[in-house]
Amino acid sequence: MTFKSRGEGCGIAGRNDFVFPERITLGHHVHIEGGGYFNGQGGLTIGDHVIFAPGVAVMTSMHRYKGATMIPYDEVDLLRPVTIERFVWVGMRAMILPGVTLREGTIVGAGAVVTKSHPPGAILGGNPAVQIGTRDMAAFQAMVDSGRFYLKLKQEQGLRKREVLDPR
Repeated sequence: MTFKSRGEGCGIAGRNDFVFPERITLGHHVHIEGGGYFNGQGGLTIGDHVIFAPGVAVMTSMHRYKGATMIPYDEVDLLRPVTIERFVWVGMRAMILPGVTLREGTIVGAGAVVTKSHPPGAILGGNPAVQIGTRDMAAFQAMVDSGRFYLKLKQEQGLRKREVLDPR
């Protein structure tokens, strides 16, 4: 499969559907789990160090129904690019709709349907997705400045997962 561009250290696990891959740009150290659907028709840009859990859908086009000449929609595809900035984590079965920008450091919760853009470091959940929290951006920036990038460290240093019981 040929993407518009694909950075170093990208990993695509399992089976995913990439529609118009020649319009999809993948940054460095992007990881995509299986079962995803990525529609690049309207243009899809994915920044460095982005992680997609299984079953994520990203849409960059939609059917025209307002002003359509047929029912339920007509032959016109409305294109709206999607941009996913650096250090974004998208949870299982989340959906990103056309025209959205996921700003740097955003976390999208499992099953969320993101219909609009939010500020950097937003933690999103629900349908439609709303901001349910914000990352500690000072701590986030300190990790960025010191190069603490999970996928890169995992690839370069063999970083392994640890299990710790959540005290909540």
